[in-house]
Amino acid sequence: MRPVIWLICMALVMAACHEEDSVKTLADSSNTPPRIASFSPALTATVVALGWEQSLVGRTPWCASTAPIVGSLNDVDLETLARANPTLILIQQTQTGAPPQLEQVARAKNWKLEFVPATSLDDLRHLPFAVANAVGQPAPIRPQLLVDALEKQLAPCAASQILSPAILLYSDQPIGAFGADTYLAQAWVAMGGTLALTSKGNPNLSMEELFATQPKSIIVIVGAVGDKDLAQSHAVLDDACSKRGVSLLALYAPKSLLPGPELATGLQQFRAEIQRFCGLQAQPIQAPALDAPLTPMNSPHVSTGQIKQDADRP
Repeated sequence: MRPVIWLICMALVMAACHEEDSVKTLADSSNTPPRIASFSPALTATVVALGWEQSLVGRTPWCASTAPIVGSLNDVDLETLARANPTLILIQQTQTGAPPQLEQVARAKNWKLEFVPATSLDDLRHLPFAVANAVGQPAPIRPQLLVDALEKQLAPCAASQILSPAILLYSDQPIGAFGADTYLAQAWVAMGGTLALTSKGNPNLSMEELFATQPKSIIVIVGAVGDKDLAQSHAVLDDACSKRGVSLLALYAPKSLLPGPELATGLQQFRAEIQRFCGLQAQPIQAPALDAPLTPMNSPHVSTGQIKQDADRP
């Protein structure tokens, strides 16, 4: 009987030791700094904003980082990626997914692929938490701080109501619009505005289709350096708006076009500019030093005084 009891005791001791080793291994892995490769500027910016910039070991050419460039999803540099040896690869969720080659190498090398949605406003509200959860460690900077900064800029804005229904464009040659399901159009609605365009996606429109939506205002948001001369680059659309009694605003607000943590700064600039256009007092903003000053273009047929009268109406 004693040998049986002795064997049972030894089995229990060995099981306890094994469990302790497993817990220790798990703890060690959670304390190991992550090695992150990102194939999305939005996800890269989120990683940096959460305080993990030193953990970035790979990024695309369009990401704001000093990490090695590992190509893009359309042209992955597997050799450089292998040298970077990431533990986590962040990919912005799309219908196409990841290239088969990348998935095969990731399986072989035990790299974790994480697909993170970053298309709608709700996606961006959850983006900091989604990235932190993918890393699996507490972020140096709390995700909620990034979410709060975005929510602050989504508060109701009087100017968005005055200018509604509006249509938001990212290009006017050709005409490209933000559809109702895009994050910027949803941000406009969150601020109290309404949309003239109900289509989804990012449709290209003819001039006739644009004005068939019957907008009260058209807001062109540009971010390219060549678009800084707004009065010249939007002359055709300005003339068309003037003939139809539609107000036109052209804003150089590049950070509004970035679906990541920098969107909060972009919306802050955006809000200040539409408030100024409507003759309302805007809150002071801290514009990034590298950004050119925002320059609204008031259409000749829509004066600040006219918009002020609209604002004073009950």
